[in-house]
Amino acid sequence: MWRLLGMLAVALWTASAQVIVLQNATIIDGTGRAPIANGSVVISGGKIQAIGPSSQVKAPAQAQVVDLAGKYIIPGIMNLHGHVGMTKGLVQDMKNYTRENVDHNLRLYAQYGVTTTTSMGSDGDLILEVRDEQRRGKVNGARVFTALQGFTTVDGYPTRVPGMKGVPQEAATPAQARAWVDKLADKGADMIKMWVDDHHDREPKLTPEVYGAIIDQAHKRKKKAFAHVYELADAKGLVAAGIDMLAHSVRDAEIDNPLIAEMKKKNVTYTSTFAREESTFAYADSPAWLDDPFFVKGADPAVIQAVKTTMKANQAKDPDRNVNIEGLKIAMRNLKKLSDAGVRIGFGTDTGPPGRFPGYFEHWEMELMVEAGLTPMQVIQAFSKNAAETLGVSDQLGTLAKGHAADLVVLDKNPLADIKNSRSIAAVYLAGRKVE
Repeated sequence: MWRLLGMLAVALWTASAQVIVLQNATIIDGTGRAPIANGSVVISGGKIQAIGPSSQVKAPAQAQVVDLAGKYIIPGIMNLHGHVGMTKGLVQDMKNYTRENVDHNLRLYAQYGVTTTTSMGSDGDLILEVRDEQRRGKVNGARVFTALQGFTTVDGYPTRVPGMKGVPQEAATPAQARAWVDKLADKGADMIKMWVDDHHDREPKLTPEVYGAIIDQAHKRKKKAFAHVYELADAKGLVAAGIDMLAHSVRDAEIDNPLIAEMKKKNVTYTSTFAREESTFAYADSPAWLDDPFFVKGADPAVIQAVKTTMKANQAKDPDRNVNIEGLKIAMRNLKKLSDAGVRIGFGTDTGPPGRFPGYFEHWEMELMVEAGLTPMQVIQAFSKNAAETLGVSDQLGTLAKGHAADLVVLDKNPLADIKNSRSIAAVYLAGRKVE
């Protein structure tokens, strides 16, 4: 059972030195083009060697042929906003940040078809060891990109969140921020993350002078800069300063046309994290999905019970509950408006902290994005093509194409007919190996 992943002592992967041919499936490649009916994918050396209609793609001699007639192939899910390794049960703390817990999180993501995730600002240097092993070919769970430690201001959000004090870097001045960006870049951070949020006027917030310095120094070091954001005014300031991705929805006001124009001009990615937002209040209403077998098989029964009791009670009396409910409504309208205007839409969930379940939440996010007005095809593009472009790896990951990593998900049902069919997982392939 998936909840026992962390206890497994055997390898998760089925190694295959053979060429694999996935044959006779409907292929949705992530580009937005029409699906390939009765298509085939040839996999060798962890990469896609050929892809197209089965009539045009011949199986090499001695290949292992897998007949997928009636099934669907989509790209592996790429999550642009996650946190890896800090949580056990409902407790978030760096004491939990062990190799065992990191590996467990990444394997769980993979079981749900999430073949790439980011770890956005709450990492120790251990994550570099895991990531670098992956890049040398040992891909034992979802591929990971890391921001290492994110930036906030002194005593700013999220330093008062349980377990988070000392995790974000509390930058007091532009000069200090630039020096710390250099330190992160020297260590090998994949991107730079910052929190720009006063948590409903309760905490100090990074100033434009400091976050502008962070963004500028990140770009000087050839790193992209991503920002946690809540308010429209901050989104405007960050975009003006050159941010590469807004890592949450704007939730306090409707996004206006000047911001849309600036985001398009600068090719800024917008990632909504609806599942995160709804999870701040949904447990008070005992959502039915807490008993959904697709969720239950990836979660500890004790954690589910704690969500149904302790977290339910806490959310029911949360003074921010109504603000959070209204904020999600605003967020959904903003996503639709931005998508219709042609802004690049990314895909992220903020999974990892307590009550935000890796793997399941990515599928819930898809459902909420469609509820907001996007089409299933647009959602698939968001978690493949758009996500890879945002990370700067679209020549290697994301869409299903010759030469790209063989990260893909086989489904029993058509996700274009109903995005919830993303949950009908028949198989996951990561670096050309079937996840067992």
